[in-house]
Amino acid sequence: MMRHLSRVIRRRVGPVAGAGVLLAGGIGAGVLAGAGAAQAASCSGAVAAGTTCTDTGTLTFSAGTLALTSPTALAWAGTDTGLNQLLVDTTTAQQSYIVDDATGSGAGWNVTVSATTFTSTTPVATLPNTGAFATNGSLTLTGGALTTTAPTAACTGTNTCTLPSNVLAGSYPIIMNTLVSSPTVYKIYDDSATFGLGSITIGLPGANAVGWWVAVPANAVPSTSGYTSTVTLEVVSGP
Repeated sequence: MMRHLSRVIRRRVGPVAGAGVLLAGGIGAGVLAGAGAAQAASCSGAVAAGTTCTDTGTLTFSAGTLALTSPTALAWAGTDTGLNQLLVDTTTAQQSYIVDDATGSGAGWNVTVSATTFTSTTPVATLPNTGAFATNGSLTLTGGALTTTAPTAACTGTNTCTLPSNVLAGSYPIIMNTLVSSPTVYKIYDDSATFGLGSITIGLPGANAVGWWVAVPANAVPSTSGYTSTVTLEVVSGP
């Protein structure tokens, strides 16, 4: 009778002990998983040596403006020959301008020019308004006529940029009329949308520099004061 009771007890205790081992194993596994999921501390306070912490890095980067840096003056010189003449501005610093599109919009842009009548004070005289002023991308004539060359565009200095796509590439020379007041505004460079981002120099000395030309007729009166005109340049958003 005692031997039988002992066997029954052993049989019942065995499974219970096994269950205890499984339960203990489950608890142990949970503790280890919790330790592995620990997060790095924030760097906002003191952190112990050998412990990592995390910060958030934020760059504030705002849109800039669209700007034009143009020559401060234009100048021409010539001698009366009794013939019609086309005179070009030969000053290197005046043969380019810079468009800086820092807006990031990709809206494109265009450069416009207007000029008043070329007028002399000594003696009092004017040059004809029709076809008086012109621009292209050349400093020389071909067969006595203005070339169809467009000015070269390049990123300014060592800066990176998206070069412009000039809608007017096939429209040079751009010949302009002058007027005493409220002269006509002409587009002289027209950049397509999504192009022309960054600082861009239009007209490169030694390549296709900007040619600024004045037409002087054969019957023009020589002037000791020189002929002057107010030339207005502007950069406008959009092609």
